[in-house]
Amino acid sequence: MKQTIFSATIRSLRKKSGYTQEEVSNKLNIQRQTYCNYENACRTPPLEIIVALAKLYQVSVDYLVLGAEAVSSKTKKIPLKDKLFDEFNSLSKSAQKEVFDFIRFKKLLQSK
Repeated sequence: MKQTIFSATIRSLRKKSGYTQEEVSNKLNIQRQTYCNYENACRTPPLEIIVALAKLYQVSVDYLVLGAEAVSSKTKKIPLKDKLFDEFNSLSKSAQKEVFDFIRFKKLLQSK
């Protein structure tokens, strides 16, 4: 079977934690062969097992399912000025002028 992000992630976390497949399967109250099938991408675990694995390894379900790169890029913060610049550029010329007028108005209020 082709390895999935999920299967690779749970295998990696198990090894980093120093657990055997037998120990993890005992913690999950499932047979070792069932757990082995999850690591080998032969079977997809039910949601309750995915949640239990996330708790066991103290990671998010997103991390288990999407992998570290997807989760970190998903949570990466875009600076506010970049967001504003992108939004501003998507406006029509007349809407951009309104934004500038509003900024001038807010600055005038602050200076008082």
